[in-house]
Amino acid sequence: MDALKRGWIGLALFCAALVLMPILVLGYEKDTSAADQTHATSVPASATVAPTGTANLRPALAFAGVQQNDLISGFRVIQVDSLTYAGPLSWVLNGPLAVPFQINVARPPYIFSPGSDGGWQTGQAPDGRYTLTAIPTGAPDKAITVVFTVRNQSGALG
Repeated sequence: MDALKRGWIGLALFCAALVLMPILVLGYEKDTSAADQTHATSVPASATVAPTGTANLRPALAFAGVQQNDLISGFRVIQVDSLTYAGPLSWVLNGPLAVPFQINVARPPYIFSPGSDGGWQTGQAPDGRYTLTAIPTGAPDKAITVVFTVRNQSGALG
């Protein structure tokens, strides 16, 4: 009888381990992926990344302050909002510039700010069609892109 009780206790412990193991493994994977996101990786300034993958695999990244095919001028606060991503993010601006322009942001808020004024003064850039890509460096295949046109006085991005 005593051996039967020990057998049931062993079986109960084994079943508990089967239930708890996936929970522990998922918690460990979350901790290691968060640690990986704190290490910034460099993205070449010439990188142009198009969104890939399916919508249900993408982090919930969304542009605020600019929409697809907008015509913009003056001061703009363009940012990326996310409910699921909090790691480093790189902005890459392609357009009628001599070379693509890149800004790295370590953590939210993800504001595209070429100057120190908390936004973008579009008068510092030449008129034309631009592509702005937000690349979460912890998940570069989850990049999002918006295309817009700047129309104001030409200048140099600074």
